[in-house]
Parts: sequence; C-alpha cells; structure tokens
Amino acid sequence: MSITYLDISKNIYANTLIDKCKSDSHINGVELRNVHYRLGCMLAHQIAVDLNNRAVTVIIIMRAGLCFGMGISNELENIGIKPQILFYFDNNQWEKEKSNCLQALNNDILIVDSVINSGNSIIKFAQGILNNQKILFATNVISENALKKFYDRNIYAVRKSNHSFIGSKNNIVINNNGPDTGDRLFNTK
Repeated sequence: MSITYLDISKNIYANTLIDKCKSDSHINGVELRNVHYRLGCMLAHQIAVDLNNRAVTVIIIMRAGLCFGMGISNELENIGIKPQILFYFDNNQWEKEKSNCLQALNNDILIVDSVINSGNSIIKFAQGILNNQKILFATNVISENALKKFYDRNIYAVRKSNHSFIGSKNNIVINNNGPDTGDRLFNTK
C-alpha cells in the first residue's frame, strides 16, 4: 500500500481547515464546501507529482465527494494536467455509462470521495472498473480501520481518523452514529 497524506507543513492554514472538517466542528454549508474544495486543491499538488503529467480521469463519488473532487480536478488542471471528470451517482446509472466513459481511455483513474469509513463501497466500485489503467484513490479522511483494505492500492488522504461511524441525521456523534458529511455540506439534515 502506498498512502500519501497532505503535507501540512507547506500550508499554515491546513490544520485550521482540517479542524473545520471534523464532525464535532459544527461547520456546515458554504463554509464547509469551501474548506473541502481548498483541501482538495492542496492535495492535488501531491497527486500531480505522482501522475508525472500522465492523463487522468477523476471519478467523483457524489454527493459528498463533489467539493473535494472539484478542488482536486481544478487544481490538477491549473498545474497543467487536464483531467477528464466523471460523476458517480449510483450503481444503476454507472452501469449504463461506464463502458462508454472508460472504454476508450488510456488514463489513470482517480476515484475521489470525501470520507472513507469502511472502504467496502469504494473498493467494490473500483473492482467494477474493468480496464488496465492504474486506479488511485483520494479522500479527505480515511478511517484507520479501512487502511488494511487498501494494502495493494495507492491512496491520497488529507488525514486519517481513529473514529469510524455511520452518517446519520445527528448533529453530534452518538452510539457510533454521527453527522453525515453530505448533509453537512449541503444543509440537508
């Protein structure tokens, strides 16, 4: 496994942004969306080094991955790597479109989600991509428990967390349930 974390030494505001992302920060809406976007921009620089100017297709897991994924994608383009950007909404839609989207690509694939708790769904999704391209993962936060599932994968993360909980309509973490990142981002709780 190759895991690369955000190099916070290069940006003095990174720790402040990271703190705003945490479930107990009570930061929601536009402020949280902007934080996710800026962290994505920061992480893109480390991803770009490894891409070494190779073409990349960024697949953003909707909806919580949108702001983070657009930060990564936009900054990669600013750096000079022009990514193809695809959005994954659900399995039914993806099964209809993936062959059209990925068949002709020779790009590396970067799958982006805001949070990886167990890792099960994102790995299952990656296994459904039948191609010879290199598959990379990027996330804002990954649960320490999920790391072992990425033993043979390359992953980029802003940070890891010792916590893992199921997103729910709570405002605080209660009995292994906590605020859903998508709800926090889009004010839908």
